[in-house]
Amino acid sequence: MKNYILIGIAVLGISSCAWWSDIGKDIGSNTKGIERIAKVYSLDGKLITEYKGLMRVRESSEGSDRIVINLINENNRRIIIENAAVIIEEVPANKNMN
Repeated sequence: MKNYILIGIAVLGISSCAWWSDIGKDIGSNTKGIERIAKVYSLDGKLITEYKGLMRVRESSEGSDRIVINLINENNRRIIIENAAVIIEEVPANKNMN
């Protein structure tokens, strides 16, 4: 029985490297934010606005189409977006945001 438990732990440890990486990224995103570009589109596909910089992004827990963006570089300015398509792209550390 102990062998099965050890094998199970080993398999989980090896196969979940991406999971651990995702957990680390989630923690960093929720605490200090991540460099991102967020593009907001109208429901007919037209670009409304674009936000760039260090930000935290949260989905509404109310089950609505609400997304909350905290712009950390702008004194934690909070943007609430409803009824729009939002594409959020993480900016790699070596890429210039301009």
